[in-house]
Amino acid sequence: MNLRRLSYDYKLLKGDPMLILSMVVPFILWALMQFVIPWIIELVMEQWKLDLSPYYRQAGTFFLMLIPMMMGMVYGFILLDERDGGIITAISVTPTGKAGYLKLRLGIPLAISFVCILFFLILLDLTGTLNLIQLLLISVIISSQSLILLLFLGAFADNKVMGMAISKGFGILLLGPVLDYMLPSPFFWTGAYSPLFWASRALLAESDISFWFNAGITIVFHGLILWFLFRKFRARSD
Repeated sequence: MNLRRLSYDYKLLKGDPMLILSMVVPFILWALMQFVIPWIIELVMEQWKLDLSPYYRQAGTFFLMLIPMMMGMVYGFILLDERDGGIITAISVTPTGKAGYLKLRLGIPLAISFVCILFFLILLDLTGTLNLIQLLLISVIISSQSLILLLFLGAFADNKVMGMAISKGFGILLLGPVLDYMLPSPFFWTGAYSPLFWASRALLAESDISFWFNAGITIVFHGLILWFLFRKFRARSD
């Protein structure tokens, strides 16, 4: 069933260049971090004697947050197409049911995001002091951002045009970690409204205490948001 679903998803993606581009964003971001950012750091050092290398992990963390947002947008749009086409209603009377359908629709972007994020962190050496368990956990936590955008689109978007506007508005969440990086204390706390603020802090943590504190807040933050959005989505789909 999963393989057939992936084949069906591929056929949908083939007809939309924007969705195809969104799916290759992780590779574009990896190329930027692997080749372009180091070149910029070296250029700035040569021209202005300014060392930007300490900010490499911050830049990588910011780019990392884009991956689940792209996956959530892609599968959110697929969900909107299927809802408009009456597919969700049709599946509800099959053995799979709405619950099985939703598991697939949530599981695929979560799995893709997790794999991309894990490889992104390892290949670019962004893991810092995190051990294997912490690395896997933070990858799952950040990947769950894809579910937030997907469910938000399913709960509140009437069509793909509205979905595109909502997806762009989600960019405000990316300001959270940026404010944390850029502003001095105590002003960086203005970014705490975003769950990405806490996820970024967990990823960049230099101690176990800091990691578990920030990861714990992110889990609670994401859990409450997903619980709310899931209820809204189910209410709209019933």
